[in-house]
Amino acid sequence: KAMFSARLKANAQPVLADIENHPFVRGIQAGAVPTAALMVYVEQDTCFLDAFAKVYAGALSKCTTKDQMRFFEEQIRYTLNDEAGAHQILCDIAGQKLSDHQHAEQRPITYLYNEHLFNALRTGDLIDLIAAMLPCPWTYNEISQQIVDGAAPDNPFLPWIEFYQPQSGQIDDSMVKTLFGMVDELAIGLSKERQHEIEQRFLRSCELEYEFWEQAYYQKDWKYKN
Repeated sequence: KAMFSARLKANAQPVLADIENHPFVRGIQAGAVPTAALMVYVEQDTCFLDAFAKVYAGALSKCTTKDQMRFFEEQIRYTLNDEAGAHQILCDIAGQKLSDHQHAEQRPITYLYNEHLFNALRTGDLIDLIAAMLPCPWTYNEISQQIVDGAAPDNPFLPWIEFYQPQSGQIDDSMVKTLFGMVDELAIGLSKERQHEIEQRFLRSCELEYEFWEQAYYQKDWKYKN
């Protein structure tokens, strides 16, 4: 019998393919992304990671084992301390100061994605939370593996790509495997309806990952902001 995580990954293949073919991601692979797109990405990813760390912290209260708690505690530390390294790389490429881009307001997709995560924290169990959070590290692992194959050795984005490479030890592949393993464990015995609900959270996050690249690339913002 196939694992629940295998079903999640299989159903997410169409959106994963669209993410891998997105002009922003293609631009990273080719070594050229417009500066304006890079800066919107850095600004919005900063807002997103602040929410991500809070949701990880909320996951602690839903854990039932010390091992689970230790895992989430490590992820909180990583998100707060290490992820800014990826932003620094992009700012260096764009010739921008990171400190100038760390206090932006949330744009529509960032707001929607953050609220989607907070909803899982507010209304769901640990499995709901993990399903909503997993697409971020999972799609980044997939993207980095795909683009590293096609990137030239002098590609300025190589340090960024390697930052998300499982084998570089930065974002260890075992982290994504651990989360999928937790999902499989927690999905045992759940009703079909409940599994469908969890799957929807996962697929929505995958779609929001795609929209996040869109938002940055086309600098989408609130239409009626003052």
